[in-house]
Amino acid sequence: MFIDIPTPEKILIIFNPISSVGNTRALAHRLGEFLVHHGKLVEVSESKKKMKAYMRGVSEISAYDLLVVVGGDGTVRKLLPLLSETKLPLYVVPGGNESLFAHSYGMSANTENLLKTLERSQCLEQFYGVISGSGIRGAKPFFIMASMGFDSLTVKRIGRRKGPINDFTYVWCGLSALASLHHPTVTITVDGQVVVDCQSGYIIVANSAAYARNLQLVPAANPSINELVMGFLPGARRYHELIKIWCMLQRKPAELPLQYVSGKSLSLTIHDLSYPMQVDGDYFRNRDIEAGATLEFEVSPKPIRVLIPPQR
Repeated sequence: MFIDIPTPEKILIIFNPISSVGNTRALAHRLGEFLVHHGKLVEVSESKKKMKAYMRGVSEISAYDLLVVVGGDGTVRKLLPLLSETKLPLYVVPGGNESLFAHSYGMSANTENLLKTLERSQCLEQFYGVISGSGIRGAKPFFIMASMGFDSLTVKRIGRRKGPINDFTYVWCGLSALASLHHPTVTITVDGQVVVDCQSGYIIVANSAAYARNLQLVPAANPSINELVMGFLPGARRYHELIKIWCMLQRKPAELPLQYVSGKSLSLTIHDLSYPMQVDGDYFRNRDIEAGATLEFEVSPKPIRVLIPPQR
C-alpha cells in the first residue's frame, strides 16, 4: 500500500565520492542546484565511511523531509538503520556500478522525474535484512542480498583495490575469482528447522529480487514481505558461473537448480575453509567468515520508507 506524505521541502543529498568513477559529487551538486531553483531547501553532504557515524546524527537528520542518496547499494546499506529509526523517506539516484536499489524502483538521475516524484509524494514501506552471529558486534543491515560464492570472491578482490571502481575492475577481479573458486560446506536452518545439513554449494540470502534480475536467481524475494529467501545450489561448479555469464549476456533466466527456502529467521553455519561473504556489493566486514562460525539472518523489526517514482 502506498503511503501519502507531505511534499518534501527540506532535502538532504548524500553522495559517495568514490562511486561511478568519482562523478557523484558533481551530480549531487547539480541536483541540489536544480531543487533550490524549484524552491526547495537543500544541503549536500559527502557520505560517511562507517554506518555508526550516521546514527550519531539522528536528531539532525530527522529535521529533513527527504534523503536523496547519490551512490550505489553499499551507500544505501549503511543508511538503513538510520532510515528505519527516523522514517525519513529515501530516494536514490544511481551512482554505483550496479545501483540495484535505484533501478529496481525505476529511480534515475533525471531531474524532471525527480521533481514529479516529489510532487506525487508517495512511499512504500520496505523491510530489509539484518545479519548477526559469531564475531559480529550488533546487527549488520542489507537490503538486496548476501551471498557466498563466485560473486563474493570477486567482491573480496575488488575490495583490495584503491580508488574508483569501473567495469574493467569487475572483469579482472572476476577472472581471478573464477580461477580460485571453491564453495564452503554449510548447514542451513530456517525458523529452527535444518534444511541443508553439511553440504557444499553456492548460497544467496535475498530480501529483493533485484540482484542479477535477468538471471532470476531469487525471483520470489520481495522487500514488501517480511520474509527472507535463501537459495542454495548444492555442488556448485565453475561451469555454473559460465552458464550465468552466458545467460546474462543473452538477458534470459539462468534456470540453475537452486533449492529455495524462506522465513523470518535463517541461520548459516560454516564447517570448513574460511570464506568471504558479499553484502549488497560490499565485502562483508573486510575479512572472511571463519570456519565454525554461525551467522543469523533476520528481517528488520522496522521498515524504511521509499519514495516511489510515478511510473511505477
